[in-house]
Amino acid sequence: LAKKYSTPLKVTFLDVIHSRVTELKACFDKAILDNGYNGKFIYLNANKANYSSLEIETAFLAGDGLETSSNYDLLYTESLYKKHNERNKPIVCNGFKSKKYLDNIIRISKDYKIIDIIDCLDEYKYLKEQNANIEIGLRLHMSSLYEENDDRFGITDDEFNYIIDDIKNTNLSLTTIHFHQRGFDYIESKFIENISIAFEYYCKAKEKVATVVNFDMGGGTPLPTDYSFDYQAWANLVIRHLLTICTAHHVATPNLFSENGKYSQKDSTVNIYKVVGVKETTKDYPWYLVDGSLLIAMPEYYALGEPIRVVPISNLGTQMIKTRLAGVTCDCDDVYQESNGYIMLPKDTNDLYIALLGTGSYQNSMNGKRGVHHCLLPEELDLVIKDGKEFVRHDIQIGRASCRE
Repeated sequence: LAKKYSTPLKVTFLDVIHSRVTELKACFDKAILDNGYNGKFIYLNANKANYSSLEIETAFLAGDGLETSSNYDLLYTESLYKKHNERNKPIVCNGFKSKKYLDNIIRISKDYKIIDIIDCLDEYKYLKEQNANIEIGLRLHMSSLYEENDDRFGITDDEFNYIIDDIKNTNLSLTTIHFHQRGFDYIESKFIENISIAFEYYCKAKEKVATVVNFDMGGGTPLPTDYSFDYQAWANLVIRHLLTICTAHHVATPNLFSENGKYSQKDSTVNIYKVVGVKETTKDYPWYLVDGSLLIAMPEYYALGEPIRVVPISNLGTQMIKTRLAGVTCDCDDVYQESNGYIMLPKDTNDLYIALLGTGSYQNSMNGKRGVHHCLLPEELDLVIKDGKEFVRHDIQIGRASCRE
């Protein structure tokens, strides 16, 4: 692909997204059946992970609904549901709610199945004042989930108690209890601790409000950076744990919602670059310069320290040496090396290509798609593959040809 289309090149495999969604759904469906769990697994695509329309649409068609984070996100989602004449799949609305966001939630709920996840008491009061007749959920403020940083999201215990007591005075229908745990830092014992704390709130709400039927665990799906991870065993663990708690509290088992973005999107995309120069400034390891910017390609790695694998994809089987990578920008931070201070790459740099694996989530949003990039570098050619067929995403290639000339 690199030789056919030249580099820098970005390749997205839509079939990876589809398979990730269907495989996780199959795992939970089997766990539900095997354990006699009376509830459904609802897979929601978290749009914010990748706002490219083909990627969202692929996850939408394979999954059970979409999760939005802003007013603009909701308007896009509305257009997608209209395109496919979809009325049954839920739209779960998260994030801070501006007046426009809330007004559109109320408007769109007349035609589509919307669940507004309440993030603060003012949001609840506004919906009550508007006499809105919609489904809502409550996002829990659980600082215990985040050991280093406090979490600004969610309602406090006092607000939670107020709402479940006051909901009878409104036209609102409380159906969902929501908490969020990131999937990157998955530790089984910590996950079980967190989901146990959150599920106590579900049980408390269910005892007071009969309409509560959903438990939303946010984006807590472990990411497949460890390829030996057993998702079937994980699904069984979650279902059995919820079933045990429900039995102890004598409450009905809920539908289980999961909002996944990185899980489905991250490994669908790979960035490919060619080594265009070698420079030795010390006696340690040579610098391999690639025809692009590592800073632009994987801001998630630099900003958040989240793993993106960097590997050679040509000259394999030849002698490997210790090197360091650098982009072609005039920035001393545009470099990559592994925790040991180097990266093993082929000594033969003739037609040497390297790939960044796992750039499918958040990179476009963080690096500014179609924006002015560092040192005025052009964006990678955007190639999409579906069912083995290749096509270039021309709508975002403005100016690419002239830059490359």
